[in-house]
Amino acid sequence: MKIVKNLAWGCVLTASLVGSGFGPARGAELEQQLDIRPFNATGGQARDVADQWNQLGQQQAAAGQPSQATASWFRAAEIYGALGDTVAEGKIYDAIGLSYIELGRYREAEPLLRRRIAIARDNRDLLGVVYGLNNLGTLLIRDNQVAAAETFFTEGLQIAEAIPSPTGIGLSLSNLGLIAALRSDLASATQYLEAAANYRILTGDTLGEANSSNGLGDVYRALDRDRNAIGAYRVALRLGSESNNRPIQIRALDGLLAVYLKQGDWANFRTHLDQRTALTADRQRPDEQTVTNLTWLGEYYERTGAVAAAQETYSRALALARSLDMQTQAVGLTNRLIQLR
Repeated sequence: MKIVKNLAWGCVLTASLVGSGFGPARGAELEQQLDIRPFNATGGQARDVADQWNQLGQQQAAAGQPSQATASWFRAAEIYGALGDTVAEGKIYDAIGLSYIELGRYREAEPLLRRRIAIARDNRDLLGVVYGLNNLGTLLIRDNQVAAAETFFTEGLQIAEAIPSPTGIGLSLSNLGLIAALRSDLASATQYLEAAANYRILTGDTLGEANSSNGLGDVYRALDRDRNAIGAYRVALRLGSESNNRPIQIRALDGLLAVYLKQGDWANFRTHLDQRTALTADRQRPDEQTVTNLTWLGEYYERTGAVAAAQETYSRALALARSLDMQTQAVGLTNRLIQLR
């Protein structure tokens, strides 16, 4: 908490941010965690191949393809391990663990993340320990172990302050902000996340700033600070677009759509829904994102009085949700259709 208390909360995040349901971000940003330095100069071609698998995994993760990314990273980890580069191997385990979290494969993720922390401690890689602790905490949040997650985030903050590492501090503060939000302590959540965004701006951590901005948007929206929420989501959307990170853009667009739906700002709603649809339309076949796009479109029709169009759109979304075994979404869509009868 030392860093939080010492920050000037009036400090401007960005001009656009000030002028203008929570969920964990995807752990520490992979581009930083996977900044793998040459370890064994004699690795030659094998090292090059491992680096290529690592880079491919990063590209697949940024494109919203965690299963493919995991397969690529396992190949990289095997080669790094054979070369004796435990530092690189540990970073890859972190990335795989995060992908498993995204896929809901929590039991497989936990041993990999704990192994990452152990490797980092053995190598006295304190920043690696900070990343590992934060990623393990992210997993525990998904598993509803909020108190345990807070313990890891707090330890990560303490180590980051001791290094000192502004990058690690920003990451840990962002995750502590999530904990506060989950506990409905929105005042503390705002302070943590604003502080995190400041650190990430100072260090040029684009993806970190984007994740913190999305988190801030969620908190501002819960506080009915719609103008601030729009500003925060727009920052995240811009940064996600600049870094070609589709998951960040989708999260920001969903936040904006929720605000515009609440306000009845149909012009901006349709503009951003079209943007979301275009962002997810290049997938080979309809998937979970298509269900979400159709659900948003159905809400638009429902709220604007086009009941028949809403029923048709919700029905399409329901059929697809059932085919994809999206049970929660299917129940919600069924209820919407019942209410429209």
